[in-house]
Amino acid sequence: MPQNKFAFARYRIIDALLSRHDYVKTSVIVDACFARTGFRVSRRTVQMDIEAMRFDPFLGFDAPIDYCPRRRAWFYSDADYRLNSFSFTPTEMAALERLLAVSSDDDRELLRGVVEKLRAMADGEIKVRHPVLNLS
Repeated sequence: MPQNKFAFARYRIIDALLSRHDYVKTSVIVDACFARTGFRVSRRTVQMDIEAMRFDPFLGFDAPIDYCPRRRAWFYSDADYRLNSFSFTPTEMAALERLLAVSSDDDRELLRGVVEKLRAMADGEIKVRHPVLNLS
């Protein structure tokens, strides 16, 4: 079975390890991938996954993963980064609040349920991000 079928699973494993630990060695990631997927991956596959998480524009993760040569381990340079975090602009949050305010009681409860589902999917973290000024 092609290893690329499990790429997203490996990205989630890498994210989970980097989120829970200050520094993570490649060998630890390799072992965790095998333990969770049942398929062996090489150190090179893990290194390519990390590069994809950092730089692949198609994935769009832009993960702030750095390597510490002294510790020979990977780490998140932004400790708050999460692969699955949700972020909204202040304008989007204001629109959601306006929608909640003008909705009927039944709809309001449904919308609150949607927000709770989003929070659950994001492990309780929904962040407000400030839009980047685009000068192009």
